[in-house]
Amino acid sequence: MSETEPIKNQPTPDTPLNEKLHLQNANAVMWTLFAVLLGALIYLGAKMISMPYVAVGFFTLGLVPALAVVAAVGAIRGPITGFLTGYIGELLVNIILNGEIVAFTLYGVAFGVLGLVAGLPSYDFTRGRSLAKLSILCAIGMIFAALLTTVIGLYVERVAFLVAIGFQLLKLLTLGLPSVILLTPLFARVWLIISTRVIKSTQSTNRI
Repeated sequence: MSETEPIKNQPTPDTPLNEKLHLQNANAVMWTLFAVLLGALIYLGAKMISMPYVAVGFFTLGLVPALAVVAAVGAIRGPITGFLTGYIGELLVNIILNGEIVAFTLYGVAFGVLGLVAGLPSYDFTRGRSLAKLSILCAIGMIFAALLTTVIGLYVERVAFLVAIGFQLLKLLTLGLPSVILLTPLFARVWLIISTRVIKSTQSTNRI
């Protein structure tokens, strides 16, 4: 894979680990850092948008595009990029939107796990079966993130057990699972279309 295709994650099983992590050279590291920064800023922007939802008891039904952004960045650029996008993105949200750092930034670690898990396998965004695999991995990552968030609430912030279950675990699962399962493959597919057109346009310009 050429690093002229900056934020694309389609390694093969024989690809060396440093290439799978997109850390094989200085140019790759630069693009990885750029992807982290861009993903974190998009995450922050998505968090600023108020999305409609319906609350039914402890269940909150709706979509959170910001979570799908973290998972999509991980799927596109690998687990390290996905983790750092979730961590830095949530840190920016806490500082800029909430005006404080919550629980020693551990919630950022929880959302980073979502991007980490989504970025572990390789994907072919042109194939429906691969996109389905992406949805499954995103669901697993979201479950881990929700569980970790609940543990942080219980043992770091010392919230009541029912509060942690009702307002953290169940809320994250009912909002997060549909978001990452439905939106992440869509975002990945949109990225594929855009990046393909940009690459073709660049190649045509170079020929001229």
